[in-house]
Amino acid sequence: MGESLQAGNDRLLTIEKLVHGGKGLAHDGSLAVFLPRVLPGERVRVLLDRPRKGYAQGQLVDVVTPSGDRITPPCPVYGQCGGCQLQHATPDAQLKLKRTILSETLARIGGLRDLNVPPLIPSPENFGYRSRARFAVLRDDQGKAALAYHEEGSPRLVPITECLLLEPPLNRMLGALNRLLPWSEKMRLQEVTVTASNGTEEVVNQYFAERATGREAKAWFDRVREDGPIRGQALMAGRGAQARRWAEGEMALTEVIAGCRFRISDESFAQANWKLNAALVEGVKSWALEGFEASPLRVLELYAGTGNFGLPIAREGALVTLVEGNRAALANARENARINHIGRCRFRAVSVEAMLAASAAGEYDLVVLDPPRTGLSKEAVAGLIRVGPKRILYVSCDPPTLARDLRAFVAAGYRVARLQAYDMFPQTMHIEILVELVRDLS
Repeated sequence: MGESLQAGNDRLLTIEKLVHGGKGLAHDGSLAVFLPRVLPGERVRVLLDRPRKGYAQGQLVDVVTPSGDRITPPCPVYGQCGGCQLQHATPDAQLKLKRTILSETLARIGGLRDLNVPPLIPSPENFGYRSRARFAVLRDDQGKAALAYHEEGSPRLVPITECLLLEPPLNRMLGALNRLLPWSEKMRLQEVTVTASNGTEEVVNQYFAERATGREAKAWFDRVREDGPIRGQALMAGRGAQARRWAEGEMALTEVIAGCRFRISDESFAQANWKLNAALVEGVKSWALEGFEASPLRVLELYAGTGNFGLPIAREGALVTLVEGNRAALANARENARINHIGRCRFRAVSVEAMLAASAAGEYDLVVLDPPRTGLSKEAVAGLIRVGPKRILYVSCDPPTLARDLRAFVAAGYRVARLQAYDMFPQTMHIEILVELVRDLS
């Protein structure tokens, strides 16, 4: 429990631990206090916000006794920009903190108190690993525009001239776009997404504007192309029935993973840390095929996207049904199967809930799923339990929703056989987790 100073809202507290989201937990008497950019064991001076029901948010004033794991954050806008939460900790400390937070989250929400949580698999790079980024367009009082990220815990925007997490081609594009933004004022750009190929460093841009004409779109494309090499550009203007889209060049990038070539369009989701995604795909494939011998392994891949997991598994001889509601992503998956000469696949452009409702009990030996951050719907959980695959490989990017869903599967007769977490996004609190669930037949 932290010590307290009775001088207004000024407190001297001891940080007990970090919690999900990256904030430190301390106590001022019985009041729980949460504050950012601290580390366990540190004594810090804090200004308390107005207390809520049993807790308060704190603003860090000074680190009186720093942790041995504390370092100086290299980013000049760290603490303003909301993208990173852990730049003040060494890389080794980040991995240990995430492991502890994951273990505590699974125990607290999922009831999995005796689960073995091994060390995280680290990213090959701690900086310069992101191959995709989305920026808002900030305009100051004089109308000058700049690309920006959101401020931590706020809708306010922070102008960005360089992001240390981005691969070099994206930072070069960031600089070029910041220089060119004055030419976009008629269109009133609102948002920009930049994506780079890990293998070729080619860049694809997407722009979202309030309004535009075809002539303005072409003029903007020409200016961006003059400033540096770019593979493709697309501009979307307006909303709803009035929305229009213009594009030039090639909007799909090609990546190689697990021996497969993947073509990924601008309308499809792809992991931002492609190198560590390769390790994750190899992990999923290895676990999926373990014990696979003569009989065809019947696999259902839910939230299949472009076939990130299902196609490498099918390439090894399994029968894989890929389910994806995003038709553009599923079209990429079909094309990727053709490019890689993978024929043992079926493709279903339906919702996960509808696919499970139409599937027979025992129809699949293995289900592989990589849902969004919100996890599985209650209908999806119930459908999976009814279909009753022998094994489930669950890939999650959110420990709380993963823990919630695991609790439901364990209650229905599954057990967590093993788990492996991946540090997909160093400097942030995000974790990618692979879990194997096995149906208990006893």
